[in-house]
Amino acid sequence: MSRLATTLAPMVLLLSIGWAGSALSSDWEMQFDEGGVSVETRDVDGSDYKAFRAKALLPASPDDVLARLRDIESYTEWFPDTIEARAVEREGDRWANYVRTDAPWPVKDRDAIYSQALTRTGGTIRIDVTAAPDILPDSKDAVRIRAAAGFWELVDVDGSTAVHWEFHVEPGGNIPSGLANARVLETPKGALQALKEFFAD
Repeated sequence: MSRLATTLAPMVLLLSIGWAGSALSSDWEMQFDEGGVSVETRDVDGSDYKAFRAKALLPASPDDVLARLRDIESYTEWFPDTIEARAVEREGDRWANYVRTDAPWPVKDRDAIYSQALTRTGGTIRIDVTAAPDILPDSKDAVRIRAAAGFWELVDVDGSTAVHWEFHVEPGGNIPSGLANARVLETPKGALQALKEFFAD
C-alpha cells in the first residue's frame, strides 16, 4: 500500500468525526457577500483560529471545476499567497499536493501537504481534504502545517456549479491569531473570485 493510501484511510475517518465535532463550536457569521461569493466564519473549540464556509455559483460544469482544482501547478496563478504548488502523489480519486504559502514579515512562510479523496453521489462531487504533514520531510524555509481539515462540494445546477467549501487550519508556530484569521476571510474570497473570473472568460 502506498504512503498516500496508508495516510488517507485513517485521516478521512478522523476528518468525518473531527469536522462534525467542530460544528458544535459556534454559529456561522457572515463576513462577506458580494458578486456571487459569500464567506462565513466561526470559532472552533480548542483553537485560536476560525473555520470558514465559502460559497459561489460558477459558470462551469462540476467536472470543469474539478479539473481546475486538480491542476495544482495553476495554484500560483489564482490561489491567494501561493508561491509554490506541486503534486506529490496521484492515485485515481486520491491525491496529495504540496503547497507553500507566503507570509508577511516577520512571520515565516507556511507549507503543507494536503491529502484529498474524491467521491461522487448523483450530481455532487465531494473532495475531503486533510493535512498529511509526514509525506515529505519538513523544509527549513517554512513552518509545516500539521493540522487541517475540510471539504469541497461541487453540485450541478443547470450546467453551472454551486461550490460549497469549508476548511479549518492550524497554521502552527507563533503566528498571531489576528493575522491568521484575516486570511480566513481573504483566502476563500480571493480564490472563489478568481475561479469565477477564470470560468467567465
